[in-house]
Amino acid sequence: MSATQRGDLIGRIIGLLVFFVGVGLLLLVFKLAYGLFTASPATALGIKITGDPKHDPGAALIGQAFGHLLIKILLLFMMSVASSFIAQKGINLFFSCAHAGKRDEVKQTNTPTVVEAPTDSPAEASSSAKP
Repeated sequence: MSATQRGDLIGRIIGLLVFFVGVGLLLLVFKLAYGLFTASPATALGIKITGDPKHDPGAALIGQAFGHLLIKILLLFMMSVASSFIAQKGINLFFSCAHAGKRDEVKQTNTPTVVEAPTDSPAEASSSAKP
């Protein structure tokens, strides 16, 4: 096994590992989102509603809890985008290493040959330049 083949193999393994880390992070984000979206509103907002207006939280506290819930949803979205990018980079690394050896072989076997166009002799060039 040559050094380039070994490097390609290591690159492909690292690419797969990075891809699986990204997929694992996506699964974690989906689990967190599922837990957040299946929770009751009082649990999701983190407030306790008893039905007694004297002891229930006011509009300001409910608004603040709703703002925190929106921040959690925004963070879940950002985490899903980041983990998707991680998985994408892993796949890109895997495929770029998988095709690196093939590109090197093609470069070595398909070297273009340069064919020079015939030039006019100096006598013909001087006669064609005269009117």
